[in-house]
Amino acid sequence: MPIKSSHILGIRLDQVNWEELMDFFKQFLEQNKPKQIVTLNGEFIIQAQTNNDFRQVINSADLVIPDSNNVLWAGRRSGLKLAETTPGSELTLRLARLAAQKHSSIFLLGGRDDVPKRAGKFLSSYAPGCRIAGYSNGEFDNPELVDEVAASKADIVLVAFGAPKQDIWIARNKQATGAKILVGVGGTLDMLAGVLPRAPYLFRFLCLEWLWRLMIQPSRWRRTWQALVVFPWLVLTRHNSVEQ
Repeated sequence: MPIKSSHILGIRLDQVNWEELMDFFKQFLEQNKPKQIVTLNGEFIIQAQTNNDFRQVINSADLVIPDSNNVLWAGRRSGLKLAETTPGSELTLRLARLAAQKHSSIFLLGGRDDVPKRAGKFLSSYAPGCRIAGYSNGEFDNPELVDEVAASKADIVLVAFGAPKQDIWIARNKQATGAKILVGVGGTLDMLAGVLPRAPYLFRFLCLEWLWRLMIQPSRWRRTWQALVVFPWLVLTRHNSVEQ
């Protein structure tokens, strides 16, 4: 079934909900072709305005899903019937549960020091039966990383280099990894490892996760300004299109 898509400031966004997304993932795990998923937020869209490589990677991905409420708003404004956000943090947990059900394995790539190892331990306890095929805190430009991931024979690869590095790395190397699902997850591994506490339920319920992140990481104020002020202004003043 074709996915309805929108282009927000020239960047693609797909209309999928959690149920549809998990159905896609089940199909992907049964196939041998690697699938790249981009978890789109307003910062990504702004970066892609001046980074042509990043723009091409997003628009060529197999699925581009709304990671944040500002993208959800922009998608709805452009005509998509989006029911909810599908953030990378929740996506990671759901993939772990799916991996446990399907006897699949996960490789965690990125993060400082022992973050990927600690995140792997958390996922193993969170979703018993989820096998962690490997983890590495290697750098974006380390040529040995692809061989390391391929040798693990992981079905799912979660990459936490931050944008745009993580998504560009996936686009360049997805075929060589032998994986079936590859997702850029940003700071999710830090959250799983306990380095970066997740926003309390009240903040999430009120769509104020951005405020929580700003409170514990004041250095993010420029990024917050871009996401909450610059991005909405661009959406309101420029043309966005919808397509089948």
